Amino acid sequence: MAAAATSPPPQPFTPSKIPKRSSFDKGISRQDSGLPLPRREREITVDDGIKEGIPTSFGAGSASPNANKRVPSPTRTLSRIPISSVGNARALADEGQPPTQRLTIDAPSTPNNATLSPYPPSSPNLSSPSPRRMSLTPGGTTKVLADLQTGVVNARNALENTKSQLRLSQRSVAQLTRQTEDQKEVLERLRLENEGLNGVVARKERLLQELLERARKAEAEASSLKAQLKSETSTSKKALRGMESSLAEATALSQKSEREYITLRDSIKGLVESFKTDTERLREEMRKREDRMKKDTEAIAVKYQALLEEVEGCKGLKEELERTRAENQKRGEETEKIWMSDIQSLKAEVGESVRMGEEDSATAKQLADELARLRRLMQRTRGLSEDNSNTSAKEDAESIPTSSS
Repeated sequence: MAAAATSPPPQPFTPSKIPKRSSFDKGISRQDSGLPLPRREREITVDDGIKEGIPTSFGAGSASPNANKRVPSPTRTLSRIPISSVGNARALADEGQPPTQRLTIDAPSTPNNATLSPYPPSSPNLSSPSPRRMSLTPGGTTKVLADLQTGVVNARNALENTKSQLRLSQRSVAQLTRQTEDQKEVLERLRLENEGLNGVVARKERLLQELLERARKAEAEASSLKAQLKSETSTSKKALRGMESSLAEATALSQKSEREYITLRDSIKGLVESFKTDTERLREEMRKREDRMKKDTEAIAVKYQALLEEVEGCKGLKEELERTRAENQKRGEETEKIWMSDIQSLKAEVGESVRMGEEDSATAKQLADELARLRRLMQRTRGLSEDNSNTSAKEDAESIPTSSS
């Protein structure tokens, strides 16, 4: 997969432009047909004779063998030469030439060797340089005419065959042209398909590269998560062990706190009971002293009333009364001082008792706060005993304010 990801994307296929070919080039490139074609070769050797089908001037010939040549017409063909004109030309040639000379012509033995050139045959290879032309026999002329007619027929047949082959070639050229156009269209379509496939392949390669990158990232994240899980597992195990140890300590502390709470509750109950007893005793003593002071006051009042009666009864004893009054006043002041000192001592005792009660109330409040803290700690460690702890705490909280009041 890595090798596929790193390999470069394939280059799109660019078809080379096929040059157009003309029918002439196609005809040249094709194989030669089996039909005979016209040739310009001169296979007729004439020993100082005349050319076939071409009239010549009669009389003395020139010294050069090419003096009797006539420029061939580019438009003359063998098919246009009438047979009668050829015969007249042969007769005129026989009349003007001596009978001793002969013209030897190598006629073609088969139709395939006939010359089909559009120009009249002008053979330059004349064996005899004599200016006089050789006469032809009637048999040779007939044979030449027959050969010419055969050549014309063969040329016509070859022309028809050539035309038919030309038509076939044109049809094949048209068919090949259509096939070429179809091939061009197919090639263009295949090129477009190839470009589309190249785009798809490039997109697939990009997607594959992205998938590989995501896979690498996922592997890196998985390894980091594994390491993180391992570290968190070890940390959680350590924290769990620490929590277990703290839970054991908290359980021991809660049990110790429960024992201390029971002890403090019993001591608080004892203190409350003793405080109640002391308060009742102090109240009883204060009531007794008040009763005694009332009795003394009533006795003093009785004595004062008796004294007044005695003063009224004994006006003569005014001085004694004054003295008695002063003495009584003095005794009253002394008694008042004594009672005031007693009252001050009782008041100090009552204040001390109240202060002790306030200190006991502060101690009870502090114990209640400690109890609440212990209760919260017990609620964290012991969820099952929450209702019992709340009930006992409420009872203690209700009993503490009652005792302090």
